[in-house]
Amino acid sequence: MKEIRTVFLGDSITEGYGVSCGEGWVERLHGGENINHGISGDTTTGMLRRFSAHVLREQPDRVVIMGGVNDLSEGGNLQTVIQNLHTMYTCAEMHGIEVVPAVCVMPDYDMLLENDWAPYYPGIQTLPQNLERLADWIRSCAQENGWLYLDFAREFPKYTVDGYPRYFSDGIHPNERGHAILAHIAQQQLFLQS
Repeated sequence: MKEIRTVFLGDSITEGYGVSCGEGWVERLHGGENINHGISGDTTTGMLRRFSAHVLREQPDRVVIMGGVNDLSEGGNLQTVIQNLHTMYTCAEMHGIEVVPAVCVMPDYDMLLENDWAPYYPGIQTLPQNLERLADWIRSCAQENGWLYLDFAREFPKYTVDGYPRYFSDGIHPNERGHAILAHIAQQQLFLQS
């Protein structure tokens, strides 16, 4: 049977920012060939700009696309994020690549607001509402198209009953325990159902 080749396109959470090499959720996955093209600080505009180089050139069987947190925390427009994601989904489909949208894990907002850098992000105060609206759109889009999708926002809290903040380093980036949960969720969806 052919090994499934998957590209993971995203920002710092996909890249594995803040955890040791090999401890990020993408690196923890077992099965197929997994290519991590997460870049810390990237926005969906940046992801769209590098889509050809980091997705099409890799010729994967599928692409997992997760982004929007940076756009929205920087004060970006929700409709622009949606348009960028829709364009990437469409482009992947046109090239015969299976689309797997991902709903980002929701931050711990209390911890997030305690960071020294939080006041410098103009979209931080409206981030909860905008991320919820983005999550609803991603879910609807995936369901309408019959796509498999990763819903970290809904699944992650099921594994954090001992305290949600314990799984983050700064309220937005999962720590190693958090990445282990993300990997478990993705493993179940991407490999045990294929």
